Formats: sequence, structure tokens, C-alpha cells
Amino acid sequence: MTVTRIFLLLLCVFILVLVLATIFKRYQRIILWSAAIVIFTGTLLLIGFGIIDPVTDNRPDSVVITGVAFALFFSGALAYGAEKLRAKNREKEKQTMQTKDNQPEEQDVSKGVVLSGRLDTPLARTVFAKAVAAGYMEEDGSHYRWRKGTKALLAYMCGRIYCGDIPEYSELDRKSFWKFGNGLFPDAELNALFEQTGIGQSRQNRRDMAVPANAGEIDKLFSD
Repeated sequence: MTVTRIFLLLLCVFILVLVLATIFKRYQRIILWSAAIVIFTGTLLLIGFGIIDPVTDNRPDSVVITGVAFALFFSGALAYGAEKLRAKNREKEKQTMQTKDNQPEEQDVSKGVVLSGRLDTPLARTVFAKAVAAGYMEEDGSHYRWRKGTKALLAYMCGRIYCGDIPEYSELDRKSFWKFGNGLFPDAELNALFEQTGIGQSRQNRRDMAVPANAGEIDKLFSD
């Protein structure tokens, strides 16, 4: 048997293995590794049992040696292909997992307004939800839009949420006064959230003054 015939025979086996691996994609790595092991160990066994003899008449048989080299080369190529395929599949799985991990975040953003940083507190989420239900504000994309009442009333609600402001009733004056709490008012964040300006200034202008009109309705949002 000539070198060309040996090469073509091994090439046909190699192509047949690739075809099987393509057809049975689920078992590609197993097929490639199995073929690589069979060719490698089969070649060594044939040499060990004397069925293939690299030496003829005390001379190296170039045809047999070349055939053995081709066989070992093809087995190595199949094993290499199996591992490359495994690495490719693992990379795909990793990308799929990352995509799945990112989906909840994308879904949260699509729901509308998402409070973050100093604005995200349990009380803020509860009161804002009640204010939306009561018609004082509404969601507008990723922001809130104040719909009912003055900017001072909005500042009053936010002051109660983030600073602990309270209405303090005076028996003498028969009305409630706006008493500031000790918290830090998140003016910049609230201006961005409601797409307004001067919410903090509206609050500051009413310090120790009477609460704004309809403050009692806002107070109801803080009750259980």
C-alpha cells in the first residue's frame, strides 16, 4: 500500500468522523474524542502485535512509518477539535447566562420609575405609590410628574419622607405649622426625579410657616 492510499484512507475516516459529529451535534465531543482514542490506541496496538511493522528486512519501512504518522496526526487533530468545540460551547453558555442575568434589570427599567440612591427607601416607595393612586402624581417614563397641588405641597411630602418633617398644630393659631426634621433633603435628586427645579427652595421658604394647602391629604398618605 502506497503512502497516498494510506493518506486517503485516513482522510476518509477523518471526514466520516466529522460528518457523524455534525449530524449528532449533541454528542460531537464524545464522537471526536472516541475516534481520536480509537485511532491512536488502535495504531499502537497494531504496531505492538506486529500487524504493522515499521521495520522490514532490518530497514525502516517509510510507507508504514508515514501511515503511522498520519494516523497519530489525525487522532491528535480530532482530540484538539473536541477541546476547541468544548471551549466554544462553554463560551456560548457563559454568554447565555450573562444575558439571562441581565434580563431582570432590563425588565425593571421597562416598568417605569426606579428609585435609586438616597431616594430609594421603603417609606418613599410606599408614599409615592399612594400618591400616584390618589392622583397627586403620575409616572412619566423614568420620571414622576406632579399633577395636583403646588410645588410647596410636593416639597412638603418629600420633606416628610426624607427629613422627618411633621405638621405641628397650634391651639393658639388654630392651624398646623411646618416643622423640619433632621434629615438631609435630597434636593438635586428630587428635582431630577420630578423634572422640576427649586423643590428644596420651596421647602426652605416655608420653614416654621403654616403647612401648604391640602397638606392634610398628604398626611393621609403616611397613615397605615
